[in-house]
Amino acid sequence: MACSAGGVIRLDMPSSPRYVSLARLVVSAVARGLDFSEESIDDLKIVVSEICTNAIIHCEPRREEQRIQLICCPRPGALTVEVRDSGQGFDPSCVGTFEEGLAAGKGFGIPLVRSLVDEFELESDHGKGTVVRVTKYDRLPESPPGPR
Repeated sequence: MACSAGGVIRLDMPSSPRYVSLARLVVSAVARGLDFSEESIDDLKIVVSEICTNAIIHCEPRREEQRIQLICCPRPGALTVEVRDSGQGFDPSCVGTFEEGLAAGKGFGIPLVRSLVDEFELESDHGKGTVVRVTKYDRLPESPPGPR
């Protein structure tokens, strides 16, 4: 990840639901520092909540011993967020769509995240944990009106 001069922001936190709000605050503060729109900031807060919650759930059964790393890489007009866990991992090809999740009675976390970001990467191996990396671009500046 190539970051701007501000550098990388890292947060290492326990795998506990009480820290999800801290992760949201960190990401929203970084996005505000990049002058992201409120809509983009709201999208990022939802994304981070979903990713961190999934990491917490999948760190079971040793959840209290596990850590989650949140890494923010700000660039002008873009923010890349990476969440790493050392949970049990899973087969990423099993992730479906909203419709498949609804039919199977499962959650919408990853399909929702994909719908709110511009770039999405998922790496996971059984027994080795998971890395989710997303990039959100803020709205593009409007083009000046051309000649009529």
